[in-house]
Parts: sequence; C-alpha cells; structure tokens
Amino acid sequence: MKIGIIGGGSVGLLCAYYLSLDHEVTVLTRRDEQAAAIQSEGVRLYKAGKAFNAHCSAGTAIDSGFDLLVVTVKQHQLRTVFSMLERIKKTNILFLQNGMGHIHDLKDWGADHSVYVGVVEHGAVRKSDTAVEHTGIGAIKWSTFKHAEADRLNAMLQHNHSEFPIRYEMDWYRLLTGKLIVNACINPLTALLRVKNGELLTVPAYFSYMKLVFQEACSILRLEDEEAAWERVRAVCEQTKDNRSSMLVDVTAGRQTEADAILGYLLKEAQLQGRDAVHLAFLHGSIKALERNRNKVF
Repeated sequence: MKIGIIGGGSVGLLCAYYLSLDHEVTVLTRRDEQAAAIQSEGVRLYKAGKAFNAHCSAGTAIDSGFDLLVVTVKQHQLRTVFSMLERIKKTNILFLQNGMGHIHDLKDWGADHSVYVGVVEHGAVRKSDTAVEHTGIGAIKWSTFKHAEADRLNAMLQHNHSEFPIRYEMDWYRLLTGKLIVNACINPLTALLRVKNGELLTVPAYFSYMKLVFQEACSILRLEDEEAAWERVRAVCEQTKDNRSSMLVDVTAGRQTEADAILGYLLKEAQLQGRDAVHLAFLHGSIKALERNRNKVF
C-alpha cells in the first residue's frame, strides 16, 4: 500500500519509520531541504541506545497517488493542508493531532474524502530532519469520523509492529476526549510553571490547580466516568514525571504552541454550552501571552 505522511516532525518521522516496514511510504514535508535529506538518507530511528534505518521516499507536493494519507502536522498548520487536500481525488485521510481544535474544522470541511481521526500515545523526539528518537512505546488509536468505513482502514493497517500497535476504537469522541483531558491538565500548567510533569503531583499548589482544571474540562466534555479520567491524568503524570511536556518545549523554544488545539476547543465548547471556564481561560490567555512575547526572557 502507498502511504503519504504529511509532516516531518517527530510524529511524522515515527510513523514513517514503522509504516515503511510493511508499506511504501513517502514523507511529504514543507521544506525542500528536509525532503531531499529523507530521499537521500531515509529515516533513522533511535531506540534504547540503538539506531535503525528505513528507506522512505520524500517530496513536498500532495497528490492523488496514495491509498492513505496520514496528517501529522500541528493543528495550527492544518489550514494550508486542507487547501492542498481539496485539490486531489477522494482518498482515505487519517488526522493525528493533539487536542481537538481541528474537530470543529473537520465538521465544517466540505471535502468528500474518507476522514479518520486518531491519537498518538507514543513518546517521540525529533533529533534532525531525518531522525527521531522513540522515547516511549504506546499506540496509535483511530476511529472513523466522516464518509469513512472502519473495515477499509483496518484492512490497510492490518500489519502491526509489536512496538507500534495500531488499534481501532468505535467512538471517536470518547477516544479524543480521553487524551484531551490529559493534555489539558498537564501541558498548559507545565508550560506556564516551567516544570516537569511530575511536579504537578508533588507540589500541593500545582496539584490543586490541576484538579480545578480537570473538573472544569470534565464538565464541558460531559465525561461519563470522571473518577477513571482523573486516575488516568494522575497515571500519565507519574509515568512521565521526568518529561517536559510538548507545550513546555514549544514555549521554551519560542514556537507557537498547541494551546488553541487543546484549550481553544474546550473554551469554544464552553461558550456553545453557556458555561463559565475561568481556569481554562486563564491558562489559554497566559500561554498565548507567552507566544506573543516569545523573544522575552521570563
């Protein structure tokens, strides 16, 4: 099967490496330099102190020659991708973004592609234009969203590597909100406080505020089992206690964050429901202020 990976970041390179073990993979990047490097060198994966190489093609143009396109760019980069996808023939497209800000856009998107959405539970850090470190084994979980059939994508993705499992979930909303609640509780707070994930559990003031954020987000998302959701937030904090969240990494590097994808979705839903969301609004405003002052030292 021919698979196109849109985006050459950590998730894009991770997917490209593992999917290339069973499929013909092309990484579609924004920069000519990165595409040329991947075309020449392939993709290198670092894991547990070892290095592995996989052959992948690369380019910068999205065309109709793929059985499946996997979109791994961040939510704020999707507008450009949408316009490119609207110019190609109907195909299968799997969107793998943090947060749920893209869901409002996908609902309004008029293209007739078969659309799937999913989450990435792996840990990955891009080391260069062609290399990625697999820092934590998780799974890719996906679900149907619009004009889509589960059997079709299941047949395409039937080859599962033991360290890169791909799993189908029946309910896309439950799948995405399960990860969103974790991201909403951990990422913005660690980015604002400049702390590793584990400190949200060990510092009482941080822990208390995280619980307030959780309660607000749960109310907006109308989660069925709040106790299980809270235990998952705590478990992820503990499992990744020595990690710096992706939002903290982006703030430190002076890059645009995924605040709109994570917190923006919750705030829009709160507005539609006529709910107050003072803690989420504070976090969103604080992170956006850091983005606007990205060259400032805080």
